[in-house]
Amino acid sequence: MKINDLYSSVTSVAIRQMEEGVPPWVRPWRDERIQGVGMIPTNLVSGRRYSGGNILLLWLAAHLNGYANLQWATYQQVQAIGATVRKGERSTHVIFTKHITREEEGEQKPQTIVKSYPVFNLSQLDKVPESYLGPQQQPEPVPEDSTSPKVRLARGCGVEVQHGGNQACYIPSRDQVQMPPPSSFVDDEAYWQTLMHEFTHATAHEKRCGRKLGKRFGDEQYAFEELVAELGSAFLCARLDIPAGYRSASYLDNWLKVLKQDNRAIFTAASYAGQAADFLWNQAFPKVEEKQLEAAE
Repeated sequence: MKINDLYSSVTSVAIRQMEEGVPPWVRPWRDERIQGVGMIPTNLVSGRRYSGGNILLLWLAAHLNGYANLQWATYQQVQAIGATVRKGERSTHVIFTKHITREEEGEQKPQTIVKSYPVFNLSQLDKVPESYLGPQQQPEPVPEDSTSPKVRLARGCGVEVQHGGNQACYIPSRDQVQMPPPSSFVDDEAYWQTLMHEFTHATAHEKRCGRKLGKRFGDEQYAFEELVAELGSAFLCARLDIPAGYRSASYLDNWLKVLKQDNRAIFTAASYAGQAADFLWNQAFPKVEEKQLEAAE
């Protein structure tokens, strides 16, 4: 599939869902937990998580096709493990991005290669070996720190949080997140969804991911940054096993304007959101601890 056709197709679905009042990221559902992979799409064979725009793309594909899990593999991987793709099944295309440097007129110039390639969901396969329907690796020891992952993330991501008042926001001049007391929220999930949204905004600071924040509600830059923050919240909540939500229906019209003007906007926002989520996660959970954390969940 041509990459621009993929952008257009996914953006069209996202626009339709937003026009119906439901952003496409609010239904990342739980996997059947055959492998305990949770709510982030993973590769069936390698176990690696998909990232950025591919998370959103595969969430959409699973929802639209009614797949009961979030595990995927290329046709070559399916063949390599001795499984088969069920007759008549259609693939889902994901995005591959590679950054290279090429010499032009004696200068090294960075270039980005973007391609798409097809994958199949576990629900589309037959004869999958039992070894791929259970944990791929022996569980790592549970961390001695029994604090919940969401609390560890909040304490360890490097963003200061102050509680009080009735507004949730990131204050760039103070590099601080302001949150109402947890008891002010309708439930615990709403509190964590909102906190992850504001944490994502905080990654715009130059000492983190260095994005430009919008200034006024309704302007394109503000709307785009809010889209980044919503997706960042969805990605972080998925890794924490919390259903995603969204701040307010008042944002939908502004997001629709952004998506209708640029069919790559949601992928660009998802890429920034993925970078933000990874930054915060890696601050709180150094890579050496990541497998331990997954085993503890």
